[in-house]
Amino acid sequence: MARNPLKGEVALVLSDGREFTLALDMEAMLTVEEATGKPLAKVMAMAGEGFLSASAAIALAAFQRHHPEITRADVLEMIRTDPEAVSAALEQASAAAFPEDKPGNAKAPKAARPRGKSSGRSGAKRG
Repeated sequence: MARNPLKGEVALVLSDGREFTLALDMEAMLTVEEATGKPLAKVMAMAGEGFLSASAAIALAAFQRHHPEITRADVLEMIRTDPEAVSAALEQASAAAFPEDKPGNAKAPKAARPRGKSSGRSGAKRG
């Protein structure tokens, strides 16, 4: 299956050879917030601090698009047996889902407006 990094999709290959596609898309993000009752940014920060519940919630949500048969118990077992692989895949999915701004992609500045008094009335003098 082709992965699409623009949609937050990345490969997860476990040490036993099983392969999965994780998708940290909008649906997954909503699922994380609904499951935890916390904003996504806070849950991601908690996962970064080592909270297992946060990591498991993010991973389980990321499996759902392509692997809905994966359960929380499955995710916890993967985290227990292949923590580095799961962590790396979630970091890649997060980076793909939230790309950093690149130079040249900023909004164009607003055009400068002339200074001075103006009137919005229909009888305003024209200069």
